[in-house]
Amino acid sequence: MDPKHLPQVLITHPGRQHSHQAALGLQRAGMLAGYWAGVPALAEHGQAVPRTLWQRFIPYAPVPLDPAGVRWAPWVPALRRLGDRLLPARAARRADFRVCRAFDRWAAARLPDAGADAVIACEISALATFQEAHSLGMVTILDAPSIYHQAQDRLHGTEDPPDLHRRVAEVKDEEIARADHILTVSELARRTYLDAGVPPEKVHALPLGADTSLFHPAAEREEDGFTFLFAGAAIRRKGFDLLLEAFARVAAEEPDVRLRIVGPRGDASHLLREHPRISVAGTTDQQGLAAELRRSHCLVLPSRNDSYAMVVAEALASGVPVLVSEMVGAKDLVREGQNGWVVPVEDAGALAARMRWCVRHRDEVRAMRDECRRAAESATWPAYHERLAALIRSILHEQAA
Repeated sequence: MDPKHLPQVLITHPGRQHSHQAALGLQRAGMLAGYWAGVPALAEHGQAVPRTLWQRFIPYAPVPLDPAGVRWAPWVPALRRLGDRLLPARAARRADFRVCRAFDRWAAARLPDAGADAVIACEISALATFQEAHSLGMVTILDAPSIYHQAQDRLHGTEDPPDLHRRVAEVKDEEIARADHILTVSELARRTYLDAGVPPEKVHALPLGADTSLFHPAAEREEDGFTFLFAGAAIRRKGFDLLLEAFARVAAEEPDVRLRIVGPRGDASHLLREHPRISVAGTTDQQGLAAELRRSHCLVLPSRNDSYAMVVAEALASGVPVLVSEMVGAKDLVREGQNGWVVPVEDAGALAARMRWCVRHRDEVRAMRDECRRAAESATWPAYHERLAALIRSILHEQAA
C-alpha cells in the first residue's frame, strides 16, 4: 500500500450497535469506503416507512454520513422484529440467526463494488463477506462486540436450542479463523479471545465512548433518599437476579433506599415483585437515560458478562459513581473508591455490602462527582474515533508491508 494512500474501509452490520460510531470516525479520517447496515442511517430512509412505524420499530437517530457510501437493507430489521413479535422465543432466535446470515450474503454479493481496502464486519454476519473479501485481496476485520463464545457459555450458558447453539459457535469460529484482525470493546473481552488461543497480535481492545454533551452532571440533584439505578435488560446475564437479592437485603435495613429500573423486560423479569421502593420505567431513549442518570445517586450493574457496558461511561459522564462486577468490560474506567467500585461476579453479599456502604456514606458518594466526570473524558466518542482510525491505519500499513 502506498504510504500516502488513505486506506478505505467498508463497515457492514445487520443492526447498528456502535458500528455507526466506527463509520463516523473513519469518515472524519477520510477512510470510510461505505457503511452498509440493517438499521437505517440517513434521515431520508425514514421516508420509506410510515412515521408511526418508524418511531416505534426503528427508534434510531439519523447519522451524519455521506449518503453516497450508505446502503440500507430494510428487510433485515423488518424480519427480525416480525420474528420477535410473532414467533416463540426459540423460533425467533433461529429466525434472527438466519436473517444475520442472509445479510452477510447480501453484503458479500455487493463487495466487489465497494472499492475498499478492508472490511469490518460484525460477528455472525461476516463469514461470506470475509470469504469474498479475501478473493478480492481485502483485509478482513471482525467486529466482536461480545466476549469469546466459550467464555459466555461458562459464565451464563445459553437458552438457544442445542443445534442452533452449535451452528452459531461454528460460524463464529470460522469468522475468527478468516479474520486478519479482531476488534473487541474492552481488555476483558480481548483476554477471553487470548485465553481461547487466538494470537495476541490479531486481537485489539478498542473501548467505546459516551456522548459527554448529552450525559452531564445535574445542576442540582434530588437528595430525598438514595437511589440506585439499573439501566439495561432485566436478564440474568446482567445480574438482574443478583441485584434484586442484594437490594432486598439493603432495603430491609435502610428505610429510604430506592431502586430505579430502566430497560426492557428479559429472562429475569419474573423475579421482580411489587415493592414500594422499586420503580420500573421500561425502555427509554438516550435523552431519557441521561435524565434518569441525573436523578440517581449510583449506577449498579452486577453483570455476569458485559463485554463493555456503555452505560458505565455514560453514568460517569453524568457525575454518577458506578458499582459494577468484575465481568464488566468498562470496569477499566473505575478508580476504586474514587469514582466507583468493582465487586466479585456472582456475589450478592458483596454487592449488598457495597450498596449499604453507599447509602450510609452519602457525602462521600456525592463528593465523587468531579472524579467521575474526569474519568469519562477519556471515554468520549471523539476519542474512540481517533483510536479507531489510528489502529486501522496501523493494521493496514503493517499488512501491506
